[in-house]
Amino acid sequence: MVNIKVISISGYTVFYRIIDIDFLYKISEQSRVPIELDFDNLDGKHFEIPCLSANIGNSDYEAYIAIIPGECLATLYHNYGARLLEQNVRSFLQFTGKINKGIRKTINEEPHMFLAFNNGIAATADHIVLDKTGRFIKQISNLQIVNGGQTTASIYNTARKDKADISQIYVQVKLSVIKDSEQYANIVSRISQYANTQNKVNDADFTANNPALIEIEKLSRYILSPVTLENNVPTSWFFERARGQYKTLRSKEGFTKSRQIAFELKYPKSQVFTKVELAKYVNAWQEVYSGKSMVIGPHIVVRGNEKNYARFMNYNLPEVRYIDVAYFEDIIAKAILFRTADKRYGTKVSGNHIGELKQVVVPYTLSLLNIITKGQLDLYKIWKNQRISLELSDFIYELMKQVNQFIIDKSPVSHYIEWAKKEECWLMVKGNKWSYNIADINADCIDENNPPKRIHKVDVENGEADRQHQEEILKSIPFSLWKKIEEWGRDTGILEAPYPTVASDIAYKVKNGRKFLDSDVTRGIAIYEKVWQYNPDLLEEADVLAEKDRLANEQKAISSDNKLAEITLDLVQQMVEWDKRKRILEDWKWKAMKDVVDGKKELSERMKYAFYLNLQILRKKGFQG
Repeated sequence: MVNIKVISISGYTVFYRIIDIDFLYKISEQSRVPIELDFDNLDGKHFEIPCLSANIGNSDYEAYIAIIPGECLATLYHNYGARLLEQNVRSFLQFTGKINKGIRKTINEEPHMFLAFNNGIAATADHIVLDKTGRFIKQISNLQIVNGGQTTASIYNTARKDKADISQIYVQVKLSVIKDSEQYANIVSRISQYANTQNKVNDADFTANNPALIEIEKLSRYILSPVTLENNVPTSWFFERARGQYKTLRSKEGFTKSRQIAFELKYPKSQVFTKVELAKYVNAWQEVYSGKSMVIGPHIVVRGNEKNYARFMNYNLPEVRYIDVAYFEDIIAKAILFRTADKRYGTKVSGNHIGELKQVVVPYTLSLLNIITKGQLDLYKIWKNQRISLELSDFIYELMKQVNQFIIDKSPVSHYIEWAKKEECWLMVKGNKWSYNIADINADCIDENNPPKRIHKVDVENGEADRQHQEEILKSIPFSLWKKIEEWGRDTGILEAPYPTVASDIAYKVKNGRKFLDSDVTRGIAIYEKVWQYNPDLLEEADVLAEKDRLANEQKAISSDNKLAEITLDLVQQMVEWDKRKRILEDWKWKAMKDVVDGKKELSERMKYAFYLNLQILRKKGFQG
């Protein structure tokens, strides 16, 4: 392994290494830069990683048991974040589960017992270097934590958020060094699947890194829904590719109440959908055949999330090149159809429910609807309106009532849901003659003479959307807070030169509304990431400081126009007497002016500014002074 060198150039920390053709091959094969670690110099620190080698001889892998300090694990997570968990099956699930809360409690209250209480982590690599004794790990190539992401993230987040001392934390590591490069991906995937878990992992979680799902996730972050009569604010449908993504992103970007509100306006909770929901919406819409065998149909959806998702991944998820804007819009249209039908079917709680077969009747009816309309239902219209028409909703409702009764009447067994899982049931439903008037939904079908014009390709990787989003974050941090960040960075040394100066430059650009350069955005986000990782409490002051900045700017503007000159003692007395009768102002505002009139307080510049604002309120209510 070639050591990574660290030098400082003009205040910038630069990492460099000499690479060879093998390294380039790894990047091309894995579509990422592998994580290379040197424990003799990890961020300038030396960490001892004792280990024992298992005496197993095979051509697939080597096995080691190691003990890693919590500080080292937190450093790795800080430096590499999600890259360290790319072969894991989910994002950090926050401190909401019992297991994660238990980890946090142990770290805070009994850190010395962590090694005894915690099951440890499972990791993989493709090469390691031991010291001369063979008992300590010096270097690791291509490290991946395949099980234990919750432990890793909990240690890091508890140290950051609770300021916990993690110097006594040690974690057991089962390290598998994969020797067979051709079987690397397969072996790592199986290790992740079979490893003991602390949180329940669904089979769907193991496909989180599928390229097609990643592409859908990208589209879901950049495509905004159209403005409608019901909602004049464009929003996004958030595809949660890995469990916990929504909460993680909300936690990071919602660092104040105002930003939390802004985040939820853009990504409403009601528009979050998971992988199994995606599979349900898509599989319920259209049959898919493999040869002569029907592999996708509504009866598959009835079999449950895991079985349906497996069929979706195997037979109904297109290649990345076919996933574009139009495909994503159609997904959302199918989601709206499914959710609307689900709601119209009703429940015992809501009352007026059709029956007890919702999980059967909803997918069956939507598949039937697609057949009835000969695949010509205008999904783009549903996307544009972000809802279905009342006529279509009623059409689906009436069809669901018929399907519900038909399954009850025709089922050869009393367990109707089990019967509905069979292809035989779906074929019987599909072959039945139903009562409907297709003219009722003509307006919801595609006009052959004027078909919708669809956008099929978009380059979501051009960085423009990312840049705009990042600039929005920087501008949401007020001038005063940028100055505090500058001071904090200098005092703590966390912001190395020239970043404190960069923070100051950005502060004045925010204050004066100047244009951001690309370099401002890049370096500003680097500063923001540092603050979010090392002192997130600082960001919570954003709203308060923004309000102070606003009031200071208003006061400055008023003062510069010499408007405070008209606030005299005589005018204040007139305001006090007039408002005593009208009771317009809040009591404390009136009393402040009365104290000045009575000589208890001085008519200072600060008081004049406050009374000028009172004057504007009173004049709107008829005061003539």
